Amino acid sequence: MPNEVNIYAPRYLAEVVRLAPPVHTYFRDTFFTNIQTFATERVDIDLVKGDRRMAAFVHPRTGGKVIPASGYETRSYKPPMVNPADITTADMLMERQPGESMYSGKTPAQRAAERIVADYQRLNDAVTRREEWMCVQAIVNGAIPVVGEGVNETVDFGFSNKVELTGTAQWGKASAKILDNLEDWTDKVLTEGFANVDTVIMGKAALRAFLADEAVMKALDNRRVEMGLISPKNLPNGVRYIGHLNKPNVDIYTYAEVYYDDWTDPAKPATNPLVPDNKVILISSVPNFVMAYGRNTYIDDKTGLWVTAEGTRLFRSYVEHHPDRRFLELQANPLPIPDKVDSWLVATVC
Repeated sequence: MPNEVNIYAPRYLAEVVRLAPPVHTYFRDTFFTNIQTFATERVDIDLVKGDRRMAAFVHPRTGGKVIPASGYETRSYKPPMVNPADITTADMLMERQPGESMYSGKTPAQRAAERIVADYQRLNDAVTRREEWMCVQAIVNGAIPVVGEGVNETVDFGFSNKVELTGTAQWGKASAKILDNLEDWTDKVLTEGFANVDTVIMGKAALRAFLADEAVMKALDNRRVEMGLISPKNLPNGVRYIGHLNKPNVDIYTYAEVYYDDWTDPAKPATNPLVPDNKVILISSVPNFVMAYGRNTYIDDKTGLWVTAEGTRLFRSYVEHHPDRRFLELQANPLPIPDKVDSWLVATVC
């Protein structure tokens, strides 16, 4: 039966159903809060790392004892470009758009103006998802693989505060000592990274092993000494709060956000969790890492000259003919930089 519309029968458009996943930015908005834009291609960071030298005891007649300066190290990074685009052709504007009344009387120009707003949001969401993925990679791996068409490199931050449990010491196995692990790792970050850990983010498998551990549950169920509280609840931005431990003094979270991987094996794209299932991250909730944005460069259509713009986003629209097409593109050069290297810890626990 053909899909015919009876123009004499009353019709009502109930709603427009848009199926789009939400954009979660827990890592970017929580840990990379120091936003800086640059009008240069590269970003340089001077790293100064102190030590725990104490003042020496000296005889009053000996004089002061010089404490050697710590010095510093300069690291240079080139923010990679992300550049999603979209194309609008004339025939796309001749038909009714989603949510538009059949007799709205809108012109193609009016539809084009509305479409630009929707397309910008779609492109911006794609850039934001990439930024969040980059932030997670910087924390979990201490490096960001930049893989795409014409580019294949790795931005390495020199992170070394990694732990991998093996054998029966893994969580969920016979010799696991989860509470001891967490306490030792918070001390390790304080000693080597000079940071007080107050946040633990667990992958799905790690969290299940944690909640199923008899020693953990026994400690939390102790009526005489309050070791912590498990009280799960959903929070904004895709985060779920699990509970609190008093020893060590940390809040426990899990992050359910996933990403679509179509570059590792283009023939078999997959949806993967941003935080790997077997990982545990121990980090301060206020590290104030850098979210850097390099310059955006383009050719101005009117002057034909190269233009450099500083900012987090550059939205452009231009026209090509034969056939007539309007191109929309969003350009950004983001790079999350965890400038306090080793101020967190990542453990592979199962």
